[in-house]
Amino acid sequence: MRFGILGWGKIARTQLAPAIAEAGHTISAVGSRVPAARELPDLPGAAWCSYEAVLADPAVDAVYIALPNHLHVPWTLRALQAGKHVLCEKPMALSVAEVDAVQSAAHAAGRHMQEAYMVRHHPQWQMLRELPLGALRSVQVGFAYDNRDADNIRNRVDWGGGALWDIGCYAVFAGLWLFGSEPKSCRLQSVLHPQWGIDIHSHGELIWADGAVLQFEVSTQSAAHQGVRVVGERGWAELAVPFNAPSQALVRQALDGGGTAQAATELRLAPVNQYAAMVTRFAAAALAGEPTDLHESRAIADVLARLRQSAGL
Repeated sequence: MRFGILGWGKIARTQLAPAIAEAGHTISAVGSRVPAARELPDLPGAAWCSYEAVLADPAVDAVYIALPNHLHVPWTLRALQAGKHVLCEKPMALSVAEVDAVQSAAHAAGRHMQEAYMVRHHPQWQMLRELPLGALRSVQVGFAYDNRDADNIRNRVDWGGGALWDIGCYAVFAGLWLFGSEPKSCRLQSVLHPQWGIDIHSHGELIWADGAVLQFEVSTQSAAHQGVRVVGERGWAELAVPFNAPSQALVRQALDGGGTAQAATELRLAPVNQYAAMVTRFAAAALAGEPTDLHESRAIADVLARLRQSAGL
């Protein structure tokens, strides 16, 4: 499959472009706000052009969108209307209505569209869902980094910036992935940056009908860390690096009643590039003509909207 890329930021350069190549596909064009007449390093033959030119290029079958959050839906809709399959960075949409608009556009265009949650393609997440932990009682999610650059797109409130949109979406994904349904209730407390207006620290709680709880803390101005801990009736498990997973992930688990940390065993999984696995799955679905199904994206958008409403964001 021949890919075009909209946006040449860090994730496109360091993760998706290499993943597309590793998955056995090619990049025909890269769109930029200020295209220059030059060759892209490590992408021989790829055109460096405007966003519009990428969508008009007949040599492009599918588009990966890595633009700021507020541009995801407008350019996804334009790409679908141009007859391209679309893989869009998370969060794909900033409202449920936007998800519904994309679903309708994909159906009308007869093209496949996916939201780029690469973590769902890593075997550590599949393993976490399949471990014999018994009925799940609680999940704790932590994710933070330190970004104090006022010009960074993640710090622009009008561009869909802030901790909840950027990394809190992973906590919501984790809850839907592990419990298989939306929570009954949710609440959020946030600390806003005094000048930028984005949430720089957010603490949330999702509660399911059976009393199971997911608690999370996300921050864009804290020491970098991440982790997921799941506790069930018969055991517990932890993912050491759940989101920016290394090629060889580590899972800690204590089954048969759980126990202290000393009771845990460690499992190192076979190496995998979760981005390449995502591209492989996306391309296979697009080439097979699978219809677009955004029910999970819609659920994530709905929970994020409920969280934001509870915090007055």
